[in-house]
Amino acid sequence: MIKRLFINKLFSAWDLLFIKLDFAVSTHRSLCSLNFQGCSVGKGFRTSGKCYFKVRRSRSIRIGKGVILLAGHRSNRVGLMNPVLLETLGEGEIEIGDATGASALVISARSSVRIGCNVKIGGNVRIYDHDFHSLCAETRRLPEDIMHVKSRPVEISDDVFIGTNAIILKGVSIGSKSIIAAGSVVTKSVPPNQIWGGNPAKFISNI
Repeated sequence: MIKRLFINKLFSAWDLLFIKLDFAVSTHRSLCSLNFQGCSVGKGFRTSGKCYFKVRRSRSIRIGKGVILLAGHRSNRVGLMNPVLLETLGEGEIEIGDATGASALVISARSSVRIGCNVKIGGNVRIYDHDFHSLCAETRRLPEDIMHVKSRPVEISDDVFIGTNAIILKGVSIGSKSIIAAGSVVTKSVPPNQIWGGNPAKFISNI
């Protein structure tokens, strides 16, 4: 059995203190931002690291109880590549259910992105319910390009597990308890209790 040196224990104690301070500061900033923009946040909401929220309409982001959003490299060492970024555009809405956790999550919603309860979302996952630009090359040259963007709701049911670096695109629904493999690009809806993976994501097996 390998014994831990005093210096290792000291570093662990310092690391834990830094994590607690990071949670306290980040959570305070996140709550201030969300409350100032008229969003609803449940009890036990916590964040770490840099988290940014931008809403077009009041209450267009709704977060349930016990939700944890991580962007601190000490709080999650999976290799986070960006802050947490949640934005709503136009009539878009984002809803995150109770006890859901995510790391360096990016969501952009023009219609709606709904995430259920007890969902585990790995590092650097992106969820987009729209294309950002028109699919027509001629239209993309015009200032009103934004008016021709296609958007369809995204829905992620309870107890889903999404692996790190996955991308969920517009119109996708993921059934309860399903698993999305790391690095997948999900373009089609996933039934409950299945494992999907790849680019584009395909059925791998039942759970």
